[in-house]
Amino acid sequence: MSAIFLRVKLRMSISAILLSGSVLALSPISAIGEGNHACDYLSKNEVVRVMGSEVAEVEAQSENPMGQNICFFDIPADMAVRFAQLQMFRSSWAKISGAGFTASAMFENNMSFLDNLQEISGVGEKAYWGGSGLKLGAGLHVFYKDSYFTVMVATGDDERNLKKSKELASVVISKI
Repeated sequence: MSAIFLRVKLRMSISAILLSGSVLALSPISAIGEGNHACDYLSKNEVVRVMGSEVAEVEAQSENPMGQNICFFDIPADMAVRFAQLQMFRSSWAKISGAGFTASAMFENNMSFLDNLQEISGVGEKAYWGGSGLKLGAGLHVFYKDSYFTVMVATGDDERNLKKSKELASVVISKI
């Protein structure tokens, strides 16, 4: 199989895993630039600055039925998989989409289903590290104000993944 095909297939798999089994809505993407999408809270330039690598493509994925959406940053690296991703949910988005969830309830619910979480201090109101890799629950899960978001990066090094995830989470928090 070609490297491009594998990369696209892997990106689709990552998105499916991180949505925790939720089905993406078929509706168009929320208005970017108005605070209604994860891409409004993390820009390409901010990812380039934190990651120290160019970003080839930014993909704003539609919200799922619960109001979560994803901003995916593809970082070219030969055959290696490198990326940054922000999956985000705000209580106000749930009201718009008609879902009856709050960010706090979704955060607590999701954390109750994940194993081997490491509590992280100094990030948001509550934060847990689910580790690296393409597994359910990977990434830095953060609750702050009315928002629950997960930052996931792939650098090829677990320790660096956590460090960079914390830096990107700080950027997101500064905009909430």
